[in-house]
Amino acid sequence: MQSYNVDVLKGYAIEHHHFLKQWIKSCSYVIAKTDFDEVQDYELENIMTELHGYGKDEPSHHELLIRMGESLGLDRKTIIQSKPLPATARAVSIWNDIASQRTWIETMAAMHSLELVANRDLGRYGAKYPYFNPDILSGVQATSEVREFLREGYEADVSHSYVALDIIEKYCTPENLEDIQGSYLLSANAFSDYLEARLERGEMIENKQ
Repeated sequence: MQSYNVDVLKGYAIEHHHFLKQWIKSCSYVIAKTDFDEVQDYELENIMTELHGYGKDEPSHHELLIRMGESLGLDRKTIIQSKPLPATARAVSIWNDIASQRTWIETMAAMHSLELVANRDLGRYGAKYPYFNPDILSGVQATSEVREFLREGYEADVSHSYVALDIIEKYCTPENLEDIQGSYLLSANAFSDYLEARLERGEMIENKQ
């Protein structure tokens, strides 16, 4: 996201709701499939941050997403009861298949590698544009709810991506490395489709006006 666009953000709010619901399921599969305490602790913290929150002073990322949508004119019920667009539904199905059918470390790599798109260091590795332009946060157009959601997610993804990579590197073996890479590539392709769905949803909203 390089510039502020209300309709794109509305599309983000609706489609990302479905992404986050699957994210929690994937984290739960990781917890269920491993006995490593640090892995379980990491994913439990993810579940709390993304879906449950830590009380009124620290609402979940999902709650911040809904508040962002509401500040842009969407109804809470509209977001929660929405049906994902086909591209999002396909991506969610792929992530669910990875989580349910593959190993915990493949699932962890598939999901937490997606947080790397927000990593500021990607420019050092050839990325021409950042996934998110932080100047949006200081723009006068953005509502406080938009700024809070984007800032929380952006900063969390930057820190989380390194922790997950360190865990994956610690527990991967020569025998499962190719499987991990394969799951990552499958997930990255699904994520690309999901991002397109966010834009598609935004265009649908814009064309209704």
